[in-house]
Amino acid sequence: MYYVNLVAGLLTPLSLLAVGILWKIKPPLREGSGLAYRTALSERSQETWDFAHTHISKLWIRLGVLLSLITVLLVHFWVKESFTLLLWVLAGQMAFLCLSAFFVDTLLRTVFDGDGRRH
Repeated sequence: MYYVNLVAGLLTPLSLLAVGILWKIKPPLREGSGLAYRTALSERSQETWDFAHTHISKLWIRLGVLLSLITVLLVHFWVKESFTLLLWVLAGQMAFLCLSAFFVDTLLRTVFDGDGRRH
């Protein structure tokens, strides 16, 4: 059960890390229909698109590493056989994933105006 909990707990952080590295190497195309950070703010111009993907990739790489380490420690020392605590760990990971979108949108609002031009 320990390894199942560990794998389940690491799915989100390792996904964040993988997507962050992928977008850092090759950001998604604005016109594409694949995986991308699409918000009204990020799609205003090519500059906002590039800015958003540059910053979300850095954030997700850091979050992926940090959440992976925290998850391994929590699963190793506390979760072991407790599925309820694992659900709390997963909920915390999802909260960080959602907060990252708010952080990047806030950063976009501070750097760009409503038309996608820099202040």
